[in-house]
Amino acid sequence: MAITAANLQIQRYQFQYQTAIGIWKWSSVVDMSGISPVYRVEDIVTPYGLLRDTIPIPGEIIEAMNDSISQLQTQFQPTILIGPPSSVTFDLNEGEGFGEAQEVFLTNTGTYGSLLGVSFTSSASYLTVTPATLGNLASNEAGAFEVAADSTNLLAVNSPYSETIIVTDVAASNSPQTLTVTINVLPKATITTSSILLTFNVVKPLSGDFPAIPSQAFNVENTGPALSELVYQIQKLGTVNWLTGFDPVSGSLDSGEIDPITVTVGPPQSTGVGTYEETLRVSGYSTNQFVDVTIRLVVT
Repeated sequence: MAITAANLQIQRYQFQYQTAIGIWKWSSVVDMSGISPVYRVEDIVTPYGLLRDTIPIPGEIIEAMNDSISQLQTQFQPTILIGPPSSVTFDLNEGEGFGEAQEVFLTNTGTYGSLLGVSFTSSASYLTVTPATLGNLASNEAGAFEVAADSTNLLAVNSPYSETIIVTDVAASNSPQTLTVTINVLPKATITTSSILLTFNVVKPLSGDFPAIPSQAFNVENTGPALSELVYQIQKLGTVNWLTGFDPVSGSLDSGEIDPITVTVGPPQSTGVGTYEETLRVSGYSTNQFVDVTIRLVVT
């Protein structure tokens, strides 16, 4: 079975140093079982044998041991590569809250045997990263994190907001790295309908089915300011069976755009003479939240 950097947990390297009284030997260890590599010195052998507490370590040996650790840190140094994507942009409605989170990939492009473990720091409280840390990425291994933005307290007049996510691993050759985040805050839309009442008239036949009733339409318009976007849906509030359809049932409108909504009715034969009403609610995130349109059927 091939051994990959992700499978390696502990690696040992032997070092020695010649002094006037003899050779010192030790093992410098790279422990990659945690989020970031840990370096330590073990199995120290002095010219007098295995190191005991009563044997002092000369300063030049301490320095040589430190140098051995530095060599390993350089040899197994990770490198941070952000992306794709290399930057993130959010388009959010003013005051609406969190939008859909976006996924960003992160790769360790460092040397074989390196292990990348990063932490994320956001430049603003309304910009969050999940998870807060990402570790154990071996050479050429990628991981992912999510960035989300909250527009609850953001204003369209201050848009766009330019923020950053700082990606840090003190062991990495290029730490820290920065992910640029742009938040475009859109003004609130306003729902307007061309009518709040559609009336259908039909004469009940003496026998047989009702005659076909021509469909009617009303318009849904976003009358909000420029750059606003209305994502709307239409729901029937009651349970009547004579309102047989309305189309489309949802849509998206930029400022000034209009969607015609076609409404069809078809009363069953059991419908008696009288006036019947149903309500279609046009709703969406906006200054007015919803508009109701009454659908009236008059049977004579």
